Amino acid sequence: MSYSNWGGAELGSELFGDRARNMTTDDLRQDQVRVMQEQDRGLEVISQSLARTRTMAVAIGDEVDDQNDLIEDIKDKTETVHSKFHKENRHVNLVLQKSSTTMLWVIIVLLFIAILLILIIF
Repeated sequence: MSYSNWGGAELGSELFGDRARNMTTDDLRQDQVRVMQEQDRGLEVISQSLARTRTMAVAIGDEVDDQNDLIEDIKDKTETVHSKFHKENRHVNLVLQKSSTTMLWVIIVLLFIAILLILIIF
């Protein structure tokens, strides 16, 4: 096996196509440097995109935390209002029961007075 058939030429042909057969080692290195620079630029773009995505994710997380705090406050206040509402509702029902009983007693007393007046007059 000779040095030229050791795999270098075949590998170059696979990576760079037929163009690599006519390239010198310096040309291949320059081409490799160019490809690596393009990859570095692409990686930089991806890195910047990930940094922006991370910033947005942190901002969204903070907003979600703030919204959860607000929801928790609303829930607590709703429970307080609900409790007060039921307490006042029981008071209103008690007053209604007492007022209906009082009204019946007023009617009974008025009827009793009317009966007495009728008996006295006749």
